[in-house]
Amino acid sequence: MGDVLQASVELPTVIFTGLLAVVAGMWLLSLTGFLGFDADSADGLFGDALEPLHLSEVPSTILITIFALAGWFVSVLASMFLLDNRSGTALLALSLVVGLVAALAAAAATAWLAPILGRVFVTAAAPSKRDLIGRVAEIRSTTVTESAGRAEAQWPDGTVSTIDVRVANSVGFPSGQLKKGDRALIVEWLNDTDDFIVDRIPAELAD
Repeated sequence: MGDVLQASVELPTVIFTGLLAVVAGMWLLSLTGFLGFDADSADGLFGDALEPLHLSEVPSTILITIFALAGWFVSVLASMFLLDNRSGTALLALSLVVGLVAALAAAAATAWLAPILGRVFVTAAAPSKRDLIGRVAEIRSTTVTESAGRAEAQWPDGTVSTIDVRVANSVGFPSGQLKKGDRALIVEWLNDTDDFIVDRIPAELAD
């Protein structure tokens, strides 16, 4: 254990140790609420540079953490077995080589793990009520009026939900004409009341 601690504060491992300290501080602050953890994928020039390596879908904080851990681990092992009892110019030269090899190994480990983690951190836009506009709903309530009515509608992903539907004087069906089992076209979503306005199904959409 003492050898590991000693190697951690010597070149070249101290560089990765410092990077780990920064990353650990960021995680600690995010856990305590002082720093919001940014789970977004890398973007801008950084994201463009990572795109050919298939790393752009992983949050940059995760990438830095993997790189720092892998580099520290390789550097510590190399320092303990290659740099022990070295001094002078030989120590400096070997330290540079070890640091370079550790950085390359860390980059390789990051590139290997990123596609796996990318599947975990892929984000998808939350469905919007407006996604139902233009879709056909099947009436489930006894009837549909300007103030009451229920229907089932299918989201683009295939999920079926029960929604509140209404008729309007300016479109489609008169109040009370729609009955249970009828089908209608969703033409509008009312944000204030979370209701959907339904209309007649055009001939090209009818079965």
